[in-house]
Amino acid sequence: MVDARTLGGVVAALIIGLAVGYGISQSEAPVTVTTTLPGTTTTITSTLTTTVAMTTTITTTEMMQVGEEYTVKLAYKPGIGFYLVDANGMTLYFFAKDYDGKSKCYGECAARWPPFYVDNINPSPGLDPNDFTVITRDDGSMQVAYKGWPLYYFVNDEEPGDVYGDGVRGVWFVAKPDYTVMVAVKEDLGEYLVTSDGMTLYFFAMDMDGKSTCYGMCAERWPVYSPSSLVVPSTLNITDFSYIIRDDGMTQLVYKGRPLYLWINDQARGDTTGHGVNNIWFVASVTGELMP
Repeated sequence: MVDARTLGGVVAALIIGLAVGYGISQSEAPVTVTTTLPGTTTTITSTLTTTVAMTTTITTTEMMQVGEEYTVKLAYKPGIGFYLVDANGMTLYFFAKDYDGKSKCYGECAARWPPFYVDNINPSPGLDPNDFTVITRDDGSMQVAYKGWPLYYFVNDEEPGDVYGDGVRGVWFVAKPDYTVMVAVKEDLGEYLVTSDGMTLYFFAMDMDGKSTCYGMCAERWPVYSPSSLVVPSTLNITDFSYIIRDDGMTQLVYKGRPLYLWINDQARGDTTGHGVNNIWFVASVTGELMP
């Protein structure tokens, strides 16, 4: 369930739209709007008294049994969107170096980015319990993972709604439920693009000017990547992405002018076995350049 305390941005956008749409001036009567968020029992009642003043009341009825508590929830923040928080509303994060589902954060790193763990994973509505797992870290402790990405806190976040860890060093990102492209970091490959479940994306050196030249048997071995929506980490510029219509009528996602592909022989998240194949296939680097 969306944390009611985080819905201010949604309300603000709604009211600004009303002000423009109705041409309300400071001398006119107030406008009151009440709405219920789809799929929830959260109602928002907002009264616009002037173009610069409003009051908002948010009422939420938790859809849970008596004594039950959600240990992972969805929150909303303007400019961020929906993201995962713990029971107290504290932000949870992904680490790009955890591309294979194993934590790479120990020692001083773990002191600044404490692993998230709860005995009872009880996600709020809007989150699929099957997307959560528990991993055993190399130090023997336990950690919760979401869609294969281990979850962390950031030590500099002090209050619910803080997202100071997002984008840190280009490898830490708020844990969103709807990423369709993520960033992975391998020591020998640098930063490159992967799917939300950690499968590596590739460039084809023969593609020119944003057009795919991979068809037939090539496309069977290198399936095109074409997510139905586009949600990317904050360190990536969404304007660097576009969709093309291929000669076979399929759509394909393009990054910095290079069509994106999967590789049929990659069997598990983190695999990069397609890198260097025939010296014309390369992991999709964040820079957009081919990396031999």
